[in-house]
Amino acid sequence: MKLKGKLQSLGTQLVISFMLISLIVFAASSYALYSFVLGLIKEQNERTLHQQFQQLDHNIQSLVSDVDRLSNLLKMDESLQDLLTSRADPSEYDYLKAKNDFHAVIETYLFNYTYLSSIYFFSEETGLIGGSAATTLVNTAEDWNESFPVSDTYRETQRAFPYMRVWGLWSKSDYNPYMTGELDGDLISLARGVNAVSNPRLKGLLIFNVEERYFSSIYATDPSEGGDTFIVDAEGRIVSADQPGRVGLSSPYMPSEGTLYGSHDERRGASQVQYVYYRLQNSGWYIMKEVPLSQYSDQINRAQRLLSIVFLLSILVMFTLSYFWLRKMMKPLHVLSQTMKNMSNGEFGVTVTEVPDNELGTVIRRFNEMSLGLAAQIERNNEMQEQKRVLEIEALQYQINPHFLYNTLNMIRWMASIIKADNIVGSIVALGTILRATFASQSRMCALRDEIHYLENYVKIINWRFNNGVAFEVKAEEDLLGCQVPRFILQPLVENAIASGSATEDHIVVITIGVTREAGDLLISVNDTGAGLDPDRLEELNRRLERGEETPSGGAGSGIGLHNVNKRIRLYFGERYGLRFVRRETGASVVVRIPEM
Repeated sequence: MKLKGKLQSLGTQLVISFMLISLIVFAASSYALYSFVLGLIKEQNERTLHQQFQQLDHNIQSLVSDVDRLSNLLKMDESLQDLLTSRADPSEYDYLKAKNDFHAVIETYLFNYTYLSSIYFFSEETGLIGGSAATTLVNTAEDWNESFPVSDTYRETQRAFPYMRVWGLWSKSDYNPYMTGELDGDLISLARGVNAVSNPRLKGLLIFNVEERYFSSIYATDPSEGGDTFIVDAEGRIVSADQPGRVGLSSPYMPSEGTLYGSHDERRGASQVQYVYYRLQNSGWYIMKEVPLSQYSDQINRAQRLLSIVFLLSILVMFTLSYFWLRKMMKPLHVLSQTMKNMSNGEFGVTVTEVPDNELGTVIRRFNEMSLGLAAQIERNNEMQEQKRVLEIEALQYQINPHFLYNTLNMIRWMASIIKADNIVGSIVALGTILRATFASQSRMCALRDEIHYLENYVKIINWRFNNGVAFEVKAEEDLLGCQVPRFILQPLVENAIASGSATEDHIVVITIGVTREAGDLLISVNDTGAGLDPDRLEELNRRLERGEETPSGGAGSGIGLHNVNKRIRLYFGERYGLRFVRRETGASVVVRIPEM
């Protein structure tokens, strides 16, 4: 339970939230940093390899240009020109001499240019003639015409005439069937069409072979760099690789046709691999490097482990500092919480003395205002209840047994009827109606219609006294007569209006009741045609009514009646309601404002 209470503490929740948010942000930022750094390393590696590939392409093109230069020299050699013009007849002396001379020239070339593995000449008349520094070969036309002239390699080289064509995936045994076993090996062939000087028509092919191992040494990289490098042809076959076992296999990735350079990532087994590629000039081949992404992530992981250690230490320091900082910041809140508990236990008017200068301070100031205001409101309510109790006691003191009073009035009425005193009978009936309204209901509210009916009977009695010296009028819409008003709030006002209007047998006072509505309130005005009020007297009366003070009686009027009506309305509806005198050119007017109900 104690642990549960700790966890429910706002300070503990803030510290835990801060730690969780920090961990989440660190995890997200670490992943983003890892991805960003990995992308940068990959991009940097791609740019570096692109530059290396450009240099390697230049080296390869240098080799191709060198062989192209040699082929042009050999093409113009007399021995090759003799083969191109002589009849391919083994019994002919000129053909045999030209063939031997060609072999001698080949030996010279191979001796001077050690990177060349073999040189061959092929035509459909002579077959294949040539060889390496160790062996020479003559394959008759019958042996080669069955396969080579119909191959794609031969046709593509013919179409490339007079330019050189490079192809791969040929071996020594493809040219010389005696080169088998350990003598065999993969070759890169560079061939061009040749023709006799006297005849521009293509006559045969001159083929220069470079061992694939030598060719791969041109682009081989340091093994410590990681990754395999290889060259693929336009069909996606590996023609050369720094790993010999991959020659002849299909490339694991082939760039889109026409792409010059770029990179591609894909998953191979359980690891991610990046392929960086570059298109070689004038061949349609691509040089590619296969780089495991793990060699990048290893470097990043080492840096990330160091970053994690720094982060954990930082979190520990932040946790310690934030704990004490939050504890200090939360102290006013703890005091506020305890004070609120005290207030909920009945200690009204309590306040917090330590108020910080921030948003929490604003909350504490508002709480102090609320607490003091609540205490003041409770005190006012107690005073109002005490005042209501006093009024109820006063009402009880003046209460008369209604049955006794009704029976007495009925007896007087019958006595008046016997002597035919109709004016006395009318007065008794009106008084009985007034008393019945007083005692018939215990409700504090009644319809405005009933209140006006009560006034009509009251005025009827007054007119018996003043010999019909009071005229009574009501100006109100029918729907407003159904509104609820406190009982007996208009009679003291009418009584005061009659008194201030100086009703006599010779002077008639007109009392007008007006009813209107305004912004959700009901306004009832009581107007008379008396002498009215001077401005100073009117302002004094309104000031006393506003303060809830008793108003002095004027003439025969009852200031206590006005004060009691105003006090009752404010007790029922609040201080924005009550009585107010309004200035008129003739007579006086007092307005009752209550909520429309």
